[in-house]
Amino acid sequence: MIDDAPRAGARNMALDHALAEGLPAGEGVLRLYAWDPPTVSFGRNEPAAGLYDRSAAAAEGLGFVRRPTGGRAVLHADEVTYCVVVPARALGGVRSAYRAIHEGLVAGLRSLGVPAAVAEGCSVLAPDAGPCFQTPAPGEVVAGGRKLVGSAQARVGGVMLQHGSVILRGDQAALTRLTGGVEGSSPPATVEELLGRGVGTAEVVAALAGALRLALGGTWNEGDYRPTETRRADLLEEDRYARDTWTWRR
Repeated sequence: MIDDAPRAGARNMALDHALAEGLPAGEGVLRLYAWDPPTVSFGRNEPAAGLYDRSAAAAEGLGFVRRPTGGRAVLHADEVTYCVVVPARALGGVRSAYRAIHEGLVAGLRSLGVPAAVAEGCSVLAPDAGPCFQTPAPGEVVAGGRKLVGSAQARVGGVMLQHGSVILRGDQAALTRLTGGVEGSSPPATVEELLGRGVGTAEVVAALAGALRLALGGTWNEGDYRPTETRRADLLEEDRYARDTWTWRR
């Protein structure tokens, strides 16, 4: 497990990708992190070019990045982001892994007192269906019918990468403001709203880490990046995630 410091969007995506590319046989990684500055991330194939007011975003101190995973736009601000990297078949395949990871997140959130659950019977959404937290999809983490955790997956060779956002406070209104859209009827749930109190990042990280360790199994160690992983992240950041040609390619 890597409990990381807040980083810029391009660096966060490069590190997640590098962990997946360099995963040794028989190992897995749980990375928990935050974002500085706040950043809008797009799904790998999500339309974004020409849709966002980039000048207004810069004035608000917001960055942009495109993820290696699918899904839809997310504003990463006051949240805990998780990343799980495991061999593709380690948890029974991508669908089983999606469910297992979300059940671990639910257990961690419930240990804090959050009434979280895994969504059932929702519609599968297209990449251009709007902001990620506007509508829950099957298997996602919800509370009171509203989306609480947004997640996305990718296959990197024989490795599965899944990452997602647990919103502590605030909303996703900047996404509609920057696109001139209409605010969705179902704003995302937040941990603080559901608990009725303030919550610290360290408290949430500890709860999620403990529950995911139980849900995913194995023998765990506190860790850090290998030199090969940081070197690969340097290249991925420079050649892909920090480039407008990647971020605004669609």
